[in-house]
Amino acid sequence: MDPTVAVKDTHIKVYLDELFDTAPVREFTSQDQVVVFSDLHMGNGGSKDDFRENADLFLTALREYYLPNQFLLILNGDIEEYQKFLPFQVRRAWEPVFLLFDEFARKGKLVQIWGNHDELLSLRPGRKGKEVHEALRLRYHGKDLFIFHGHQISPAYNRLNRVFGYIVRYLVRPLGIMNGSVAKNNKKKFKTEQKIYEYSTGKKILSIIGHTHRPLFESLSKVDVLKFQIEDLCRRYPVATGEEKERIASEVRKAKEKLLNLLESSPEEAMRGSIYESHFMVPSVFNSGSATGKGGITCLEIVAGNIRLVHWVDVERGKHHLDSQDAIVVPLKDTPYFKVILKEESLDYIFARIELL
Repeated sequence: MDPTVAVKDTHIKVYLDELFDTAPVREFTSQDQVVVFSDLHMGNGGSKDDFRENADLFLTALREYYLPNQFLLILNGDIEEYQKFLPFQVRRAWEPVFLLFDEFARKGKLVQIWGNHDELLSLRPGRKGKEVHEALRLRYHGKDLFIFHGHQISPAYNRLNRVFGYIVRYLVRPLGIMNGSVAKNNKKKFKTEQKIYEYSTGKKILSIIGHTHRPLFESLSKVDVLKFQIEDLCRRYPVATGEEKERIASEVRKAKEKLLNLLESSPEEAMRGSIYESHFMVPSVFNSGSATGKGGITCLEIVAGNIRLVHWVDVERGKHHLDSQDAIVVPLKDTPYFKVILKEESLDYIFARIELL
């Protein structure tokens, strides 16, 4: 193992090793289709409910696209917001969503993983025939995709888990202590991703997380992606001619503008950049993002042996995608919504890089 990516927190490695070893294993092939969502934070339907803005978009995408196309639906933590609301409030507000989850479950196409905001689910696993776990291992051609929420990286979480158990956690967490604010804290967000990168790269597995609300593809942040995009366009520019050269110049301007906007709106996160600690870019960490963003919903799909970062959005909020040459836009028939495939790569290629680097 590359010493530059050795896991520095032994207790975290021990916990993750145990979680990996005890997680249920589900085999899948290139014929299977999988979608991973995380961080819906479904609340009581009121003004403090982070899910409310994208609720119809999420419901429509599941009902009109993922269910009829036989996707395995993996809900990777913080689906239900139990730090702010009581279970009956969440269930009452979003009954249509839960009924749709039941449809997937009846087909054997639902796995739910609990996170720090819906850890209450761990006390009643397998409710109404649903699979509810702390983690899941998808096995593809003998290689492991390790799916867990990501809050387990918190040292405080591990201490409470080992010393105090469930009772103390449910008294402490609703008061806002621990890592409930990770998604809003760029430093904590980065540290979480970095530690999971260290662990995944050392173990030579592919990890899929949520928790930070930041979509990651091949361990790359949005800043990383834009930098590589600009570099690739600049390499192609000198040999291009005519309209192609003009198109490349336009794409560079757009990417540069996006990068500058990121630097201005979130300078700490933007300047921190990559989570890599080694000289090699090992694509060992992916993050499905969240359903609470003002710009729509992100998720990860696995289709025909390829993994994709997908953005679901409505026409009004997704106008910039329609003009992009790099994104694949798929309208959802008879709805104002469409999905955008932002990035796509072969799992075989990704696992080759993980194994060799």
